[in-house]
Amino acid sequence: MPVTKVERERLYEQVWSRPMSHLAQLYGVSGQKLKDICERANIPTPTSGHWSRVAAGKAVHQPKLPKSSPESIWVTIAPTVHRKKKPAPSCHEEGPSTTTHPAADLDAVVSTKTTKSRRDDDLVVPAKLGRAHRIIAGWLAEHKQREEEAKQHHWINFPPTPFSPMDRRRHRILDTFLKAIENVGGKALEEERRSLAVELEGEKIPFQLREKQKQIRRPLTDTEKRWHRPGDKEWRQELQPTGKLIFEVKRYLPSGFKTQWLETDESPMEELLSEIFKTLRQVAPILAQQTRERLEQKRLADIAAHERYLVEQARKRDDNQWQRFLEIADTWQHYEHARNFLEALKQVDITPDCKVGEKALAEWICWVERRIQAGNPLNQGLEAIFSDIEKITSYTYSKKMNHWRD
Repeated sequence: MPVTKVERERLYEQVWSRPMSHLAQLYGVSGQKLKDICERANIPTPTSGHWSRVAAGKAVHQPKLPKSSPESIWVTIAPTVHRKKKPAPSCHEEGPSTTTHPAADLDAVVSTKTTKSRRDDDLVVPAKLGRAHRIIAGWLAEHKQREEEAKQHHWINFPPTPFSPMDRRRHRILDTFLKAIENVGGKALEEERRSLAVELEGEKIPFQLREKQKQIRRPLTDTEKRWHRPGDKEWRQELQPTGKLIFEVKRYLPSGFKTQWLETDESPMEELLSEIFKTLRQVAPILAQQTRERLEQKRLADIAAHERYLVEQARKRDDNQWQRFLEIADTWQHYEHARNFLEALKQVDITPDCKVGEKALAEWICWVERRIQAGNPLNQGLEAIFSDIEKITSYTYSKKMNHWRD
């Protein structure tokens, strides 16, 4: 691709008409390189999340193009040069033919300069499957292996159903589509039960290409009529293939993007494939941006929830510490009552040598004084009191309550 010179005002209009990654492909550069070129030319570019808001129908802000000197009217864009690797040879082919067709692979990817009217992202489905994509090749190899096993052990294994023309056509379309996805840096994924998905911009997009079925009412067979009872329906409802392929995206896409394509006689799936390919490439950056915004919202929500948790724990600890202080105050009050009661007892005329039990009254008085001295919180000092309060946590009393419940 040659070096392109574009008017600054024209480039500004293009930047605000489509995602940066899509526009960059037209000039043969990366999205970041095109953004750097716009910054050097003093061209404002959309902020993060701009196209997601556009797809959601929300209002967006587009700053005006700043004025520039007459010498800066034109902007030069030099494309990035990539070296192409030679494709590795493969032995997978379809059908009994063993003739190699090198041109078949070229038709299975995005066509490049085959005709002047054909765009770079148009897809061409070959008339015959050449070197198949690894997923399609795996299906063909598995089918062939089952055929061989059925021949060797025909009394155990039933042979697989031969591929129909619709199956082979579906293989060629999928082969073209998956190769085109990988040709632009995406990934083709095979999941359980041969379900397929592609990964673009880090976003997984599951899809399905199948033959559309329709419901029909057929008359009862002779066997079914024998079991027919009065009042039963005179027909059976069942699904019947239509001979038309349908492509379905099995993921929610933003408003304005199609998720289903059904071929018609005028528009076969081979012609719709380019539109499908372009749609997925256009929607992938928007999905990636939505994922980033969703993860950022979740991260901020987690941070806010953690902060609320810390505030709640601090409040619980403060309440528990105050409860402990009140408990110490109650303990001190009990010991003060005991001390006052002891002083009142001392005012009573007693005989110290009089024994109560094994102790004399004087010994009982000393015992009470020792207990008051040891248990009164004030005798422990302020540092000991508040050290005890400092050890209280937000879970102190909840643990005691759970212990009592057990």
